[in-house]
Amino acid sequence: MGTSAWPLRCQVTEPLTEAPQNAGMLKFRSATIEDLPAICALGEQVNAIHHDAHPQVFAAAGAHDRDQAHWAASLGRDDAKIFVAELDAQLVGFVNVVLLNETHSLLQPMRFGRVGSVSVTEPMRGRGIGKQLMRLVQDFVAEHGGHEVRLTVWTFNEAAHRLYQELGYETRSLNLARRVDGGT
Repeated sequence: MGTSAWPLRCQVTEPLTEAPQNAGMLKFRSATIEDLPAICALGEQVNAIHHDAHPQVFAAAGAHDRDQAHWAASLGRDDAKIFVAELDAQLVGFVNVVLLNETHSLLQPMRFGRVGSVSVTEPMRGRGIGKQLMRLVQDFVAEHGGHEVRLTVWTFNEAAHRLYQELGYETRSLNLARRVDGGT
């Protein structure tokens, strides 16, 4: 990584607003530092969906480079990866995953992959891009000695839940929350 590329500022990129008529070849690959501006923009899209549903939990849109360090942390590591989907030199989706080792004394020891975020730009949804990104994650985890992939999906996100069920993911727990007075 050259010094001129870092720190890379996430810039506004216009999201794909309609599916291309004569689309070229869809490519899947590992992300590079040059992809960070587009990953930041795609991350904002998925965060906006979550903010709309739970504004008390998820931050509103911020500066375009707000999440740069978060996404960059998965680049250049053996135990983490971002995969991207690219169409005609434009990113249309991504997924990030980190490898973890379960070591708690109450649980079985296990190496697994934890998916952080999956985002496919709206006009490209329903075309199998999310499925292919998740297959790349599953392959990455297996190739690195992992035994399963784990993720969290919010109850309002029914489309994502259906996708994961189609891919064989099972619901194992429910994460409940209740607001209380007293905090700032």
